[in-house]
Amino acid sequence: MQNKLLCPFILATLAIHGPALAADTSPVAEYAISGNVGFTSDYVFNGISQSFRSPALQGGFDYVRTDGVYLGTWASSVSGNQYTNASLEWDIYGGYNGKVDDDLGYNIGLMSVVYPGGKAYNTTPDSGKKWNTTEVIVGTTWKGLNVKYTHTLTDWYGINTGGFTPVMWADGSSTADSAGGQSSKGSGYVEANYTLEIAEGSSITAHAGHQKIKNFSKLNYTDYKLALNKAYAGFNVGLAYTRTNATDNTLYHVIANGDDRKLSGGILALFAGRSF
Repeated sequence: MQNKLLCPFILATLAIHGPALAADTSPVAEYAISGNVGFTSDYVFNGISQSFRSPALQGGFDYVRTDGVYLGTWASSVSGNQYTNASLEWDIYGGYNGKVDDDLGYNIGLMSVVYPGGKAYNTTPDSGKKWNTTEVIVGTTWKGLNVKYTHTLTDWYGINTGGFTPVMWADGSSTADSAGGQSSKGSGYVEANYTLEIAEGSSITAHAGHQKIKNFSKLNYTDYKLALNKAYAGFNVGLAYTRTNATDNTLYHVIANGDDRKLSGGILALFAGRSF
């Protein structure tokens, strides 16, 4: 799945045959276990820098069965300037990949995004509200085209008007659509990705996505990305440019420790990784 990577790494798989139980003659699904580790000059997710426009280390493991069931975990360093009290993003996910034929496939999965120790706050330093988010993901792939929808089962990365009030405009007004208790549970991100192989081991990926945040429409935005990838001998290297129309508020434009960084502007990032 690896949907939190800057650009999908090409994972090498190691096929391992599961042992059959002596008392059970039914077929046992084969499975593969793979790992990946990578480095990026800027960890960009859905068009927004997660590392304060700085480098990040990333890596994870995947367990995939031939019947389509998968489980995995992935982690990346993040910036505490954005995710207060946190320096790590840890994803845990699982689901099912199926296919209709050799060209048409589908996926349904569940992912939990955890920021160990992180607490979301703006003006209240210890509100206790966490950045942690749980999402359900559904998607379909036809040849080189992938379309995917992500739906939050919790608040969208801590945004609500309860434990954390996101007052993010220069005039002091809230981003909430109306007064009273507002939750961002039920927010959604829809995206389309098209990958074209231009040579053996080389491809170009074009991406467009739209983030809709329930009850906080001023935070909605659209993002675009164009990435060039090259795979060789288990390594994947590439270059990606992303841009968004995210408005200039303190969720997407952070000033911390004297640094003023727009996290949603045009970003050119290099990345390199290896699967094993």
